[in-house]
Amino acid sequence: MPLLFLHSIVIEKQEIIKVAEPKIKELDGFLVDVKVNTANVITVFFDRMEGVQIEHCLEISKYVEEHFDREVEDYELTVCSAGLDNAFMVDEQYQKYIGKEVGVLLTNGKRKTGLIISCDKTLILEVVKKKKGSRKEYITEQVNIPKAEIKETKLKVNFK
Repeated sequence: MPLLFLHSIVIEKQEIIKVAEPKIKELDGFLVDVKVNTANVITVFFDRMEGVQIEHCLEISKYVEEHFDREVEDYELTVCSAGLDNAFMVDEQYQKYIGKEVGVLLTNGKRKTGLIISCDKTLILEVVKKKKGSRKEYITEQVNIPKAEIKETKLKVNFK
């Protein structure tokens, strides 16, 4: 009895981006990342300045599915927000969280925590420090961090 091998076509990341990004922009969002593994498990991460609703995910998912044939490509698709606990991947995330507290891991291994003031070629944070020689007095200072020195930036989520 001959063995039959089913061969599915692996969808390229760029193909997904080409299809998904216009729809994401139509919904006033921005693409954060696309992951595709060898088993054609595809995850599209996106965000919006106003936040992501389940309806946005469904609309993008349906739109992407209209452009690929499940019978030919045999894929699994997940569309979701970038997530609060994931590292920033694109500049728009820095813009979205201006005024919010972030933790930054630098390429030299040091860490900085502060509020995002602005972000272009340089991330400007407002950092609160204890005043020298004082237990209860604090000072704030602005710290400029060139983007090339940033290894990872994550939103600090405070449930106060």
